[in-house]
Amino acid sequence: MNLCFTSPTEGPMKLIRRPAQATPIRQFARPTTLGLVTLLWQFHAMAAVGWNVDAPMADPRAQHAGALLDDGSVAVFNGVNRLGFVATGERYSGGSWSSIGGSGIAGNVTEAVTLGTGHVLVRSDGSTNARLYDPVANTWLPAGTQSASRSLPSMTLLANGKVLVAGGSNLNTAELYDPETRTWTATGSMSVVHRAHGAVLLRDGRVLVASGFNAGGEVPVAELYDPVAGTWSLAAAPLVPRHYASLTLLADGRALLAGGFTAGGVTTHAEIYDPVANTWTATGALNFPRNGAMGSPLAHATVLSSGLVLMAGGSDIARNTQPIAELYDPATGNWSPAGSMGTARENGTANLLPNGDVLLTGGFSSNPSLTFYSAVDRYVPAVPPGPAAVTNALPLLQRAGAALILNGTGFTGGTGTSTPQLQLQRAENGAISLWAPASHTATSFTSPPLGTLPAGLYMARLIVDGVPSEGRLVRFTDPVGTPAGIPGNAQVTVSWAPPLDNGGNPPDSYTVTSNAGPGCSVAAPATSCTVTGLVNGTPYTFTVRAQHPNGLGPVSLTSAAVTPTAVAGPGPTPVPGLSPFGVALTALMAAALAVLSRRGLAKR
Repeated sequence: MNLCFTSPTEGPMKLIRRPAQATPIRQFARPTTLGLVTLLWQFHAMAAVGWNVDAPMADPRAQHAGALLDDGSVAVFNGVNRLGFVATGERYSGGSWSSIGGSGIAGNVTEAVTLGTGHVLVRSDGSTNARLYDPVANTWLPAGTQSASRSLPSMTLLANGKVLVAGGSNLNTAELYDPETRTWTATGSMSVVHRAHGAVLLRDGRVLVASGFNAGGEVPVAELYDPVAGTWSLAAAPLVPRHYASLTLLADGRALLAGGFTAGGVTTHAEIYDPVANTWTATGALNFPRNGAMGSPLAHATVLSSGLVLMAGGSDIARNTQPIAELYDPATGNWSPAGSMGTARENGTANLLPNGDVLLTGGFSSNPSLTFYSAVDRYVPAVPPGPAAVTNALPLLQRAGAALILNGTGFTGGTGTSTPQLQLQRAENGAISLWAPASHTATSFTSPPLGTLPAGLYMARLIVDGVPSEGRLVRFTDPVGTPAGIPGNAQVTVSWAPPLDNGGNPPDSYTVTSNAGPGCSVAAPATSCTVTGLVNGTPYTFTVRAQHPNGLGPVSLTSAAVTPTAVAGPGPTPVPGLSPFGVALTALMAAALAVLSRRGLAKR
C-alpha cells in the first residue's frame, strides 16, 4: 500500500498537504569513519541475535528514503506522516539521530541514491526538482531539473556512476542524472508504462525492470535497459505480474521477485529471474503475504553478508502489518522465520550497515488506526561460532582494477591454518563477490587484481571460517594519468590527464608531489601546474593525486626524471668580423692615407 496514491486495486488514502514541523534534534560532532564503524561493531557485538530496539527518529515518517553514507552512517529523507509531507531528514550515527535540515522538496514517496561523490541524490513524487545532500558539509545543493514529475518511478545507480530514473506516473520514459555535470538527459523509453515496479542493476551492467502497474492494471512485462546503447529490450515476462513487490539481486547474479500486490490481492508468490537464460522460475513462497515490505516499493529486500535475503514488514490484503520477518536461502529456495520486529510496519526503509546488521526505520500501520512510526529496529544476523578477523581502516578511495590489501589480525582463524576470503558487497544493490587471496598471512591479505567493478560504495569484509569481519567502506576510482614534466630555470611544469574512469566522482583539485618534497596544487579542471624552488642540474620525479569531494584518490604512476636547467642570458653584442679580402682592402686604404698624409694632401 502507498498512501495518497490511487492504484487500480486500492482506494486512495488522503492526507493533509501541510508541511510537518520537525522536532529539534540534538546535534553531535560527526565521528571519523573508523570511529563510527567501531561504534557500530561494538553495538553489533553487544546486541542479541535477532531483533533489537534502537534509538527512535525524532519525526515519525513513512514512504521515506534511506541511504548508507561514505562514513557508515545512515541518512533518511522526507516521507509522510499525519501532518502531511515531511520535508526534513535525519542522520543515524553511533546510536543517535541528528537533523540534516530540509531538503527543499517534498512528496508522497521519496527515493535516494548515494553517488560516487558521497553526495546523496534525492527526489520526491510531485516535484521535478532534485536535490543533493552533502554529508560532509551537512548542507543541501540543487541537483538540476527532471524532464517530468514522476510518481513511483524506479531509481538505479548504474555501473558508470550515473543514475537511471524510469517510469512512474503514466510515463514510459526514462532519464539519466550525471553527477559530473549535475544535469538530467533523456534516454530510451520503455515499451510500456511501469510504476511501483521493481528495478535492479544486474551483474552485466544492465537494469532489470519488472512488472508494476499502470492504467491497464498489473503490468505483465519485464524490460532490460542497456546503458551503453541507451535502449530497452523486452525480457521474459514474469510469472505473476505485481506491484509493490521486492526485486533483489542474489549473490549468484539472479534476481528474486517476491510478494507484492497482484490482481488477486497481496501474494506470497516468489520467482527468480535468470539473466543468462532469460527465464523466470517459481521458487519457495513467502510464509506471509506482504506488500510494502521494508525497502519495497522504494528499493529491495536486504541481502545479508551471508547471501541470505531478509524480508521484513509489509501488510496483507486487510492492511494488517506483519511483525514476523523472513529469510530466503537461495541454496534451498525456501523461506524461514526470522523473528518478530519490535514494531510491525509497512513502507519503511531498511539499510544494511557495515557491521552486517540491518537498520529498519519508520513506516506506518493501518489497523486498528492509521499510525506513523519513528521507531527503529535493528536486525542482528546469526553467524557461525568463532573469532572474527579484525581489519585495519582503509582509505575510502582505492585504485580501480588493482589488488586490495588489508592488514589486521586473526586472518587465519583460531587454529592459524584457515584461508580467508575477501567479500565485496555493493551497498546500492547488495551484489556480492568473493575473492580468494593472492597471498595472505595471519595479519595481511592481498587479493588478486579486482578488474572492473561497477561504480558504488562497497563493504570489504574478510570471511574466515564463515565468520565475517566488520565491513570497511571503499570506492574504486582510476588514478590520474602518468605525469610528464617540462624543465625550466629552477622549476618544472608538470601536466597529466584526468582519471579515465572516476566512477561518477570527478576531482575537485590535484596535488603534485616531487621526490624531493616541493610540489604544487591546482583546482580542476586544470591539469598542469609548475613546481618551483628546485635545484638546477638535479633530476626530479613527480606523482599526482586527485582530491575528490569525498577523499584523496590513488597516487599516479611516477613520471620520468626531469632536470631543471638554467637558461643562458644575453651577452655583449659581438663585433662583425672581416673577410680576408676585407682585411687586405683595409690595409691598402690605410697605406694610401699614410702617403697622402706625408704629402699634405690629406689636410685639404
